[in-house]
Amino acid sequence: MPYVANTAEDQRAMLDSIGVKNIEELFASIPAELRLKRPLDIPPALSEMELTAHMAALAKKDAPAGEKICFLGAGSYDHFIPAVVDYVASRGEFYTSYTPYQPEASQGNLQVFFEYQTLITQLTGMDVSNASLYDGGSAAAEAVLMAISATGRHSRVVTAASVHPEYRQILATYLANLGIELVTVETPDGVISPETLAKVVNDQTACVLIQQPNFFGCLEPVEAIGKIAHEAGALFAVSVDPISLGLLKRPGDYGADIVVAEGQSLGSPMSFGGPYLGILACREQFVRRMPGRIAGETVDRRGKRCFVLTLQTREQHIRREKATSNICTNQGLFALRAAVYLAALGPQGLRETAELCLRRSHYAAEKLATDNGFERVFAAPTFKEFVVRAKGGDVEDMLVRASEAGYLAGIPLCMWYEDLADCFLVTVTERRTPEEIDGLVGCLNQVAAIHA
Repeated sequence: MPYVANTAEDQRAMLDSIGVKNIEELFASIPAELRLKRPLDIPPALSEMELTAHMAALAKKDAPAGEKICFLGAGSYDHFIPAVVDYVASRGEFYTSYTPYQPEASQGNLQVFFEYQTLITQLTGMDVSNASLYDGGSAAAEAVLMAISATGRHSRVVTAASVHPEYRQILATYLANLGIELVTVETPDGVISPETLAKVVNDQTACVLIQQPNFFGCLEPVEAIGKIAHEAGALFAVSVDPISLGLLKRPGDYGADIVVAEGQSLGSPMSFGGPYLGILACREQFVRRMPGRIAGETVDRRGKRCFVLTLQTREQHIRREKATSNICTNQGLFALRAAVYLAALGPQGLRETAELCLRRSHYAAEKLATDNGFERVFAAPTFKEFVVRAKGGDVEDMLVRASEAGYLAGIPLCMWYEDLADCFLVTVTERRTPEEIDGLVGCLNQVAAIHA
């Protein structure tokens, strides 16, 4: 918003209007020991020209992923975005509109939401999808709350250490004051052990949440996990990579009750980490427990096809404390991008994209594994991400040196996993060519030689 100067005269006028003599009297209710007794330690004021130059210099320190050869992942991916996605999403009627509250408003947006929901149910094998949530992490937490409500079990939720650590942090925050135990099953082999899982899932468990492919890129034994959850009367929630569903079995086909995902890979840029798209779909029996909005199709009084927001009793503005969720808006523009992306690629295009990710990531893994300086950490099958151990040297320094050479080589795992402090996560999407992969391997070999 525009900057408005606050002069001494302005301050005096505001104080007079409030009815206090000075700033000290205004803040008299704040204990003296909590008040700052010195001027703020900030640099001197800059002119507009100096400030513009300073901000430009700061902005240059952040380089978009597209300026380097990107092998980053962990929920934010450098996938190709067809030109039609930007073209449709940038149209003024979509770009400037806000989520409608009234069921009869904005037929264009409601139709987009309806088509998005249809595509998501086809992609996941679920019966119904909402019109999107904030991001993959909050969608995972909302799925767990939904499962707690549906089962009536308020004692235990089980997840795996192979679920994205930031998703688990969000979930822990959601559950912190609800008196619900969050049990995390360790995954020393990169995937959850069904035998270990069975020991902690009981008749008080509301939900088992896993990720497929998981944070390490490995494929979990999903059918065995789902069977364990259902035998205990718990719901089975799965966080998926939407691109992987071009090849992998749909969650609905192996028994998932709730499916969530980070939808950034469906036509949205990495954008330094957001804003992104939260996907949530479920079986029809849980539709009234679903957070967020659902767009439905009907006919108007003239018999013409039209679209409405349906099942609005879930909303805060109607049910208040009885609402199923505090989610009161969505990422409509990014849902639009996902719908255009999926429609543009179609089933065959999505399959081809997934196949390229699979083949090129395996090519990269094999190339790195043949070098004496690196090794694959987990033996489980992977899709487009894999964990690499550097046999010698400081991983974080190695990745910094690779970045200086033009390669965003991966994400260090030391920030989340102590036992993987010498490891990093490498992601290979369809955009990475064999020549770029060869260049990455050569770069990492040179960097490793420095640390040898």
